[in-house]
Amino acid sequence: MAINYPLSTIHFPMNSRGLFTLIAFLTVTVPLSANDTALNEGAYGPAPVGGLHGPESVIRMQSEKLHIVFGKKWTEVDAKFVFRNTKKNSPAVQIVGFPDIGAAQVEARRRDPKGEKIFAVEQETPLTGVLRDMHTFVNGVEQKSQLRYGWVKEVDGVDTPVEKPDQNTGLMAWHAMEVAFPPGKDVTIERRYRTHSGSQVYGIHFFYYTTATGGVWQGTIGRLQADVTLKDGLKVDDLAWRGGKLPRIQSGEGAMATTPNRKEWQVLSSTQLRLVWENFEPRTEKNRRGFYVVTQADAVPPEER
Repeated sequence: MAINYPLSTIHFPMNSRGLFTLIAFLTVTVPLSANDTALNEGAYGPAPVGGLHGPESVIRMQSEKLHIVFGKKWTEVDAKFVFRNTKKNSPAVQIVGFPDIGAAQVEARRRDPKGEKIFAVEQETPLTGVLRDMHTFVNGVEQKSQLRYGWVKEVDGVDTPVEKPDQNTGLMAWHAMEVAFPPGKDVTIERRYRTHSGSQVYGIHFFYYTTATGGVWQGTIGRLQADVTLKDGLKVDDLAWRGGKLPRIQSGEGAMATTPNRKEWQVLSSTQLRLVWENFEPRTEKNRRGFYVVTQADAVPPEER
């Protein structure tokens, strides 16, 4: 998505993609089949949008610090982003939006109860519903947002806003608000929410976070620190690690496992992990486009162990 900030004030059209897109994969367990996982494909990292054109934003993401409390049923997230306006003499005013695919599905059903013309993003995928208890803070002060809707189309693996819907577009919803970025100063935007953890058959639970859309910020992302605390009796050794001892159903090359590999994580305690990436560009570094936290299967039939 090619974006810059040619104006000091950017107006947010109703069908523009939100600036902030941090979300967990929301999933539910589905019956055994060839596709035994239900995923919400809206787990994008923060990205600037809204009537803009050019290679990159003038706003740089200095850092993103994630506190994730991961359990078998629920995951709580506290995500704090520090941004710097690189314009020397003038502010940039931007609409900040957080996507809510559950809300998009509700609105799609309201507009088209029969589901014949309007589809939400990944509507065929079962969801656990809208985001829960979502709060947003700008420089420590809580801000209210307004739910807005627009159309997106997948381009190079990224949901990109379009002006008009067609057979390849999906409805998206965002919790949106306006944020001013003074020149040469940091602005901290924080988001707190909770969501159902992802799940697969055989009792596999997971959480996913992606940084892929963060590539349109100015330059590299300065630093990511993701601190993960396990709950519901989970330990670090209960996670599925590639190359470790795993149930047979998770030992295949395509099976879901915690990524990146264990050697890239700092093990702080039996229930705490930390991942740190510095000065990375997710557009060109494929191994820096996100991470999974995945448990080993805890309901495996004897013949599959």
